[in-house]
This record gives sequence, C-alpha cells and structure tokens, in this order.
Amino acid sequence: MIKKQKILFVITKSTWGGAGRYVYDLATRIPPADFDVAVAAAEGGLLLERLRLAGTRAIPLRWLQRNINPLKDAFTLVSLVALFLRERPAIVHLNSSKTGGLGGAAATIARLLTLSNYPRIVFTVHGWAFREPRPFWQRCLIAAGEWLASLSHDRVILISTEDHRAAGRFIPARKLALIFNGIDPPPPLPRGDARTLLGERIGEAVALDTILIGSVAELTQNKGIGVLIEAAAILAKINPAKPWRIVVVGEGEERTRLEAAIARAGLNDSIFLVGFLPDASRIASAFDIFVLPSLKEGLPYAVMEAMAAGVPVVASRVGGILDLIRDQKSGILVPAGDPEALADAIANLIAHPGTRRMLADTARQRIRSEFTIAEMMRQTIGLYTNA
Repeated sequence: MIKKQKILFVITKSTWGGAGRYVYDLATRIPPADFDVAVAAAEGGLLLERLRLAGTRAIPLRWLQRNINPLKDAFTLVSLVALFLRERPAIVHLNSSKTGGLGGAAATIARLLTLSNYPRIVFTVHGWAFREPRPFWQRCLIAAGEWLASLSHDRVILISTEDHRAAGRFIPARKLALIFNGIDPPPPLPRGDARTLLGERIGEAVALDTILIGSVAELTQNKGIGVLIEAAAILAKINPAKPWRIVVVGEGEERTRLEAAIARAGLNDSIFLVGFLPDASRIASAFDIFVLPSLKEGLPYAVMEAMAAGVPVVASRVGGILDLIRDQKSGILVPAGDPEALADAIANLIAHPGTRRMLADTARQRIRSEFTIAEMMRQTIGLYTNA
C-alpha cells in the first residue's frame, strides 16, 4: 500500500475571508485517497467550524493571533514546532504573512531536529503586506521580513500577476508559482428572493426598480469601504433623482468607524452594513452593480463570484483584480482610494443599463472559462508533488 502524503495547512485567522476560503477549498477538495489533510488556525471562527462539518481535521492554535505579541508569538512558535514533530507532515502549507514567518521558522527547526528535509514548506501570498498604503519605512521593514521568511520556503504560490512580479525581485524564480484562485459557484438565488433576504437585513423592502449597489468584504481598512462611503456622498449630489441603495455584506474591526462615517455623511437611509451572511455569493443576484474599492488585494473571491453571477463590477486597479477584469470589457477599473472616480463609474453604470448587461455577460464568460477550481486544484496538487 502506498503511504498517503500528509499536508498540514496553517493559517492565522479562522475567519471566512479570502485566505480562509482558499484553505477550505484546497483542504476539502484534495483527493483523500492520496493525501491526509489537516488545518491548523487560531481558535474559534467559522473556518474551523466549516472544516469540521466537511470532515476535515481542524487543529486550534491557542496562542496564534494576527497582531504582534512577542510572548504569544514565542508560544506559537514552540507550539508549531511541537505540532510539526507530532504530525510529521510531508508538506506544510502556510497562509498569511504571520504564519509565513512563524510557520517557516518552526518547520525549519523541525527539520533540524529530525535531521531530514521534511516537511517541505509551501507559502501562499494573499497579497504582499509591503504593498499596502503605509509609510515608506514600514514597507521597507515588512519587505525585509518577507524576504527573510522566504529563505525558509521551498515554494511560494502567488495568486496574482502583480504579486508574482513583485516576488521576482527578491525570491529566486525557481521557487515561484503563479496559480490563480478558482471557483465553482453555487447557483444564485432568484433575484426577488435575494432582494427579500437583504430587505429583511436592512429593515425595509427593496423595490425592484431600486438600483442596488452591493459589496461583500471584511470590514478592514484594506477593503476601502470608507472610500465607498465618500463616493456615495458624491453620488447623492450628482444623481439625486435615481433611487439607489448600497448594501455592504461583511463584518470586521472597522464597523464602528464606518457607521460613524455613514452618519456624518447623512447616508443612514442609503448605505447599510448588514453584517456577515453565510454563502453570500448566492445573494449576488440581488445587485445591479457590485463594487470592491480595495486599497490592496490578492485575487478576491467576492469579485469572481459577482462576475460569475452576471453582475457588472466596479473595482480598484490593484492586485489580482487586474487579472480578473479587462477595463471597460469585463468590468470597470478605478484608481484605488479615489472616491470621485468611483462615484463617476457607478453613476455611469446607473445611467446605462445596456453597458451593465454587456459587462456582465463578458464577465460571466471569462470567470467560468478561465478561473475554475478544477484548474486551481490541478496546479496546486502538481506543486505539492514536486515541492
């Protein structure tokens, strides 16, 4: 009998964000006849819960957290070394900058203690942290840390062309692999049912003639929802007659600040933060326009799912969004952090339903033919085999 290869995924946050969704898709679709799979992540959160429901072994890490804490990070390093020695995985697949560093160091220590070349270390970049809008000195410090961490990685997966290009400046090409995320979207809810569901969350019915502008995003600074609020204030001035509403699906640390910004702009009746919705991709059919105003991105599932559902997309010209959208053909690209450009793009789509239909049709075809989960799995399993 051929022994199964054990793959141990490690990810910092157990939330259902882009990186969590990526780990879930891989962990639950890897052929169980060939691989033994487990996932380790911070305690609590929807990711570990869904993995258990899917029959995948989920390992909570008590001390792991996103923020830097020297004492907890030291405990995390020790616990990861112990985990790797106990589990003896053939491959450790790291996700997020924090686990890329701590996990890489722990796996290297485990190699030294066992005098072997295992585990092999794979790291997926879900958007380089040094490409975020930060002071220059911080970006330099983060870039140095990413370079140091990369010394321990055997292979580095990039999910966008921009990040692959950036990686080529400090990581040997032989380590790099560009593998786009893929999706197998569930059938969307009928438009009326999706609007009824959102109407229940915002506390009022959504009329069929209301232009519904949607966004699905974790409420963090990088997602740029504050820019969307500024754009909405401009939109209210340039397009006051047309009925429209903005619905943001997602939860996160920026909620209080965003709620205050909505109130200051006098948009409480126009913008609604409806919180997390499970299987949010199924309600994309409710939207007339989808917006993702991110300041930094990997390859966003939310945009892919909106395109697959046939919803025209307006998004920032950052990261993997450039791989998904051909400007003016399969969506509209705007400069990141520019509320005026965002408002103009939304107003143009509101005024031109024919353009919306053209963009939606092209986007649907592009996603369904070029960004499949089957291709993502094929390439990733091939990388494991040759790591």
